[in-house]
Order: sequence, then structure tokens, then C-alpha cells
Amino acid sequence: MSVKAPIVPLDQLEQVWRVLRTNEHTGSLLLAIIAIAVIYVGYNILYGTDIPYIEGIPEIPGAVPIFGHLLKLGEDHATTCEKWWRQYKHSIFQIKLGNTRAVVVNSFDDCKRMLLGNQNAVIDRPKLYTFHGVISSTQGFTIGSSPWDESCKKKRKAAGTALGRPALRNYYPMFDLESYCVLRDISKDSGNGQIEVDVRPYIQRFALNTTLTLCYGIRMDAVYDDLLREILHVGSAISLLRSASENYQDYVPALRYFPNNVKNARSKELRDRRDAYLDLLLNKVREMIKNGTDKPCISAAILKDEETKLTGVEVSSICLSLVSGGFETIPGTLTSCIGSLCTPEGQIWQDRAYEDIKRHYPDMRDAWTSCIKEEKIPYINAIVKEAGRYYTVSAMSLPRKTVTEVNWDGAVIPAETMILINAQAGNHDLDHFGPDGAKFNPERWLSSLEPPTEAKIDGLGHLSFGTGSRACSGQFIASRLLYSALVRLLASYKIVASEEFPPNTDYVDYNQFKTALVAIPREFKVRLIPRDSAMTAECMDAAELRTREHYKE
Repeated sequence: MSVKAPIVPLDQLEQVWRVLRTNEHTGSLLLAIIAIAVIYVGYNILYGTDIPYIEGIPEIPGAVPIFGHLLKLGEDHATTCEKWWRQYKHSIFQIKLGNTRAVVVNSFDDCKRMLLGNQNAVIDRPKLYTFHGVISSTQGFTIGSSPWDESCKKKRKAAGTALGRPALRNYYPMFDLESYCVLRDISKDSGNGQIEVDVRPYIQRFALNTTLTLCYGIRMDAVYDDLLREILHVGSAISLLRSASENYQDYVPALRYFPNNVKNARSKELRDRRDAYLDLLLNKVREMIKNGTDKPCISAAILKDEETKLTGVEVSSICLSLVSGGFETIPGTLTSCIGSLCTPEGQIWQDRAYEDIKRHYPDMRDAWTSCIKEEKIPYINAIVKEAGRYYTVSAMSLPRKTVTEVNWDGAVIPAETMILINAQAGNHDLDHFGPDGAKFNPERWLSSLEPPTEAKIDGLGHLSFGTGSRACSGQFIASRLLYSALVRLLASYKIVASEEFPPNTDYVDYNQFKTALVAIPREFKVRLIPRDSAMTAECMDAAELRTREHYKE
């Protein structure tokens, strides 16, 4: 039952006004109250943050009204924070991203301590206006970006089951087929080494087909398939919109309401394009189920009610997470790794890797069939680890949010505080990785070279997969993809950098878009010098026969 507000008679209002006008002190008091209120509101608009200043943690100087440190951070937040760490001698400090206060962690040991020592406290993710409120309003949040709740727990559990070590054996045919197709097409398009090629498009298809097969039982055979290129284009464009340096409206709310908001319009356009291809893929699975031609995959299992514990939105979220999570990080890492290996110094590492492959598999045909099942070649494992460390494709890891207070050397970081892990800084921490930490060197992961022997790692090797309660669910399958592709490439060819289009191997400047959430390597070309053309042809013929019927529609 609603209650109407009492109506004050007009003569009473006039009487109150006369009293205020005649009472000099009351009028002054009201004006003072109004002035204080205006100043308070104005101050909060200009300088206020969601979390007050945190005593005991240094704040970087130079914050400006409304934007805080956003303008000072520039396009490349990870590199700027890395410089501030060295300049101000504090690995952990606080900054203001518009109206959001954030704690930035830089050194390897501090990142590890925050993520492992406080893993239950920093298990949450903040919700950001553009990505969570606009782009993800139809398909749900990806697993990595989901705030911590019961739904996120279920999604992580399902993804962990699908992507964990025990599940890898289910994907051997997929690894075999996709890594074979990389060699098949790169060999054909290069004229078996006569023409210089850009390897990235082949690796993009390699990574994307893996996730599409896993989620939908569908793959694309052509490197420049229209749907494949649409998925890659839309995913990369969304990655740009997720970055704090590209999207100030996440932290300065007033910007959201400007007329003709280009960011919102672009976000809605990309959301609609992403919805279109996700619906297309799911409808293809429905059609295959109807025709009895579906392949084992996550979405088919759900549509058949084999896993009834997940809702439709949660299934979409898992598939979206896998499709959007792997197609950028794996190509970014593997492409950049090949960039370092094709330099004059890198060619020495290639030769040592090739010798190590032959040491473990004297018959190269065994190397081809075994690399999808096991990771036992120390030198290849060292290259995979160094590629993950040196080329930190997610330079500033997805932000965390504290759910409880964190006590940090006497300072108390309140609940609800944004935590930024600077993985790029931690992965190149000279205090942890030694004086050559800023250089690509796979042999740092080996205890000896004669023969190559893997060094024992005490816990966390690098920060690129994260660690603790929100570590990357797909890290085991990612490592196997990198390993199998490298074994087959290095067993078949010596890779030499183009003189006209050489790679950029600087761990910051290799990324052509500093504002992107995930690095996009600068383009370069390579020349492939066959190791043993007859043996490579035999290995590829055998792979073609093995994979001929895999995932065939």
C-alpha cells in the first residue's frame, strides 16, 4: 500500500521563507551547508576513489583530477609501471585509475606472494563497464573475467576437467591433425623453403581450430577461411576495448554518457558480430546432432543433456572462454618465439634443439608421432618455458579484486580493492632471473648442455599462466600445442629471418599494439631451409593418412 507524501500549504512555505530571510544567521548557515555540499561533491568528482588512500603503501605522484594516473600511464601500462618500480624503488605501490584505486605488484617474488600467499583473498575479479556491462551482456562473462561466485566455480571445474592433464589423451588426434596442417600449408606456400612466409596466420588457425574442435567439434581447413578471419578480427578488436589504456570510460564514468559514444557503439557492434558467429557454431552442432554426425565436444555433451549441472549461459561462457582465450595468446607466444629462434643467435638454439630431438628419437617419424603424447625433449621444453616467460603476451594480467583484507607488511589493503599483477615486470625481474633476465635465452631452464638436462624448478617458473586459485585452466593444453608445433617445425626446417622483413625481438616493442590486452606481434617473414626433405615428406604423408578422417564433416 503506497503512502502519499503530505502536501505543505503554500502559506506555510511563505512563512518559512520569511523567517529564513529575516534570520541572518540561519540564511548564512544554509549557504554554508550548500557550499560544503558542493565542495564535497566536487572534490569527490575530481579526486575521490572507490577505496580511500591505503596507509603504508606508497602512491605514485602526479595524479591529476578526474583521471588520476590514467594519462601518466600512457598506452603501455605494464612498461610504465615497470619503470616506476625501478624509479621509486617500490615493487608494490598504489595508483588511481580515474575513480578506482588500484594496487600494482611488480617484482616476481611479490607477484608470487600476492597470488599464492593471498590466493583466497584475491580470488575475485572486478566488473568493468564496457566488457562486462556492454560486450558480455548477451553471452555471459568468460571464465577468466568472471567475478568469483558459484557459477564461476562450476565453470572453472568443468573447464579444468576438459583441459587438465588427464584429458590431454582425448585430444591426440586433434594435436596430430592441426600441427600437421601447419607443416602442410607452410611447406606448400613457401615452395618448400623457396619463398619467405609470415608464420602467424598458420599458427592462428592452429590455435583457433584447437579450441573450436574442443568446444564444437568443428574446424576450418583454409588459413584464410572467412569465418576464421571474422573470429580472429572480432576477438582482437574486443581485446583492444578491454584494455584500461584504450578504454577510459571504465574508470571515468562521466565519459560513458557523452553523446555519440564511439566506444559504446563499437562495443555493441562487436558484441553483435560475436553473437552471430557463436550462434552459428552452436546451430551447426545442433544440426550435426540431428543428423547423427556430431563429434565429441563440450557443446554437444550439453545439448544432449549429458552434463545437466551447467546452464546454457554457462556453457556459452565456457566455449566463449576457450575460443577467445587461446586464439590470441598461443599465436602471440609461438610466433614471437619463432622470431627469436630465427635470428643468428637463435639458429644456434635451433640446431641444439634439433640434435636433442634426434637424441631422443633417432627415427624422426617417432618424433612426429610422440610429440603429441609426451613432452620429454629437454631443449624443446626449455624453449617453451622461455617463450612463455620472455614474451609475456598478457603483460598486465587480468585485474584481481580482494574479497577480504590483505595484510602486506603492516599495511592493510581493504576488501574490494583492485589488484594489478604486472606479469611483464615480474617475468623480466633481474633480481629473480639474473642479469640476462631481459634477454631471450632458453638455456636458463637447463642445468647442463651435454646432454641438455632440465633444471629443477622450485614451484612457479614464470607468471604468464598466473598461479593460485585463478591460474589459467588451459595451461597444460597450451604447453602441449607449443611443444608439438615446435618439434615438428624444428625437425623439418631450419628457420632463418628475412633480411627485408626481420622480427622485432624486444620484449616490449615486439608488440605492435601497446593498448591491446593481449600482445599482437609485429609482422615479420622467415625462410625455411629443409633439414631432410625426404624424411619430412614421409612424416607428412603418414600424418595425412592418420588424420584423414579426423573431424571431417
